[in-house]
This record gives sequence, structure tokens and C-alpha cells, in this order.
Amino acid sequence: MDYRRKPELQQRLAAEYVLGTLRGLARARFHRWLLQDAALARVVEEWSARLGPMAQAVPGRRPPARVWRAIEQRLGAMRTGRAGLWHSLAFWRALALGASGVTAALLAAVTVFAPPAPPPAPAPVVLRAPSNEVPASYLAVLSDPKTQKPMLIVSAGRSSDQLWVKVLDPSIHVPQKVLELWAVMPKGQPPKSLGMLGKEQKTMLPLHDVADHSLADVPMLAVSLEPMGGSPTGKPTGPVMYSGPCVQYW
Repeated sequence: MDYRRKPELQQRLAAEYVLGTLRGLARARFHRWLLQDAALARVVEEWSARLGPMAQAVPGRRPPARVWRAIEQRLGAMRTGRAGLWHSLAFWRALALGASGVTAALLAAVTVFAPPAPPPAPAPVVLRAPSNEVPASYLAVLSDPKTQKPMLIVSAGRSSDQLWVKVLDPSIHVPQKVLELWAVMPKGQPPKSLGMLGKEQKTMLPLHDVADHSLADVPMLAVSLEPMGGSPTGKPTGPVMYSGPCVQYW
């Protein structure tokens, strides 16, 4: 697999690696590539910066009492001279599996928007999905190019004709201006407007066709600052404020 000539493949693999959904032999192979390719490692670092705030928004959960009892039993075994917990290969394997499960929970950020977190923290809100299966979707995390801070999350199911936009930082709105979302097309094609964002935290934008037709060839999404009413030319006229790769997640 020659990933070096396929930037879109690099972005998709890096996103899945950070989310923890790239597993088994595929994850081991990708990890070897990271050790050999500094450019690919930078792509992974960029995705970590984009998706990291989602992990901070995951609410804590109190473990069941049986978990604490099991820990106490293992610690007791270590104190009495039996096979120590900290030297137990089985324990560390179980701990690694648990950690990967927490990472996979970030995968819930591709579908349904949960209620906003309580003030004062303007942190991104966790997006939740059905328990065991996440629908195939198009996903983009748009960041500030200067700070790399994620500002918006955009997603659409493959068969959906609706594009959902979640604003992570309400300060992005500018008085007397409007933010317009664009599909940045490949091979020098002009960008296509996907619609203007309202002042709400969540916006639904209609697509001209289902996402598999509207977004399949779109490598990146971007947001520009435009006059009220949107771009008068059908192309971005103001500065590009935020951008990010459009990833096919399935």
C-alpha cells in the first residue's frame, strides 16, 4: 500500500489511529510507518490536536464496586508475596484493552449531538451514537490554522442529504458578518458553497444530494468570513478562518 502518494488515505488512517479504531495488524503496520516517516507522524500529531478536546469532554464514570474489589484482591496478593500486580502480564494486557476501549468511545463524536456541557466551560460537547455500531459517515474537524484549536465539527451519514455542523467555540461569530462553509474541491476545481452557518451552536445544512454523491470527492472543508447574505460571487471573498480534511469513516 503506497500511502505516501495518497494524502486522503494518510488523513483517514491517521484519524482512525488517533481515535483508536485502527486495530490489529493494520494498527501495528501503521505504527511501523510512523517510526519511519516523520511527515506521517506530523499528520497524526495534527489529528491528536484536533480530536484531543473531545476526550476532555467525556464525562467521568464511577466504576462498579466489583472493579474495586478485584483491585483490592490483586493488591492483597502482591502484599502477601504472590505474583505481584505490577509484574502481572495479564493485568497490563487487561489495562491496555480497557484504555483502548476508552479511546474507542471517542468514536461517538461522529453522529448525534448531545446536550451542551454546563457553564462556565465552553468545551466541545460529546457527540453520542448507538452503543455498539457507528453509522458510516463523512466527518471533518475544522481548526484554526494558527492555533490548531478545533472550532467546528461537521458530519453527515453516507445516505443522508443533511450536513450537521457543531460550533465548538461561539466566539467565532463576527458581528455584521456570516460564516460560510465550503467544499474545497480537488484538481483546481472552484470551491462549492455548502451554506451559511447560523448563530446557533448547531446548524443543519441541506445537501444537493446524499453525502455519498455530494462529499465523496471532497478532500477538505473550509469556512470563510463573508458579508451578510453570503458570498456575492459564489466563491470565497473573505479570509478562510477554519479548515480541515473531510474523512470518510467506514
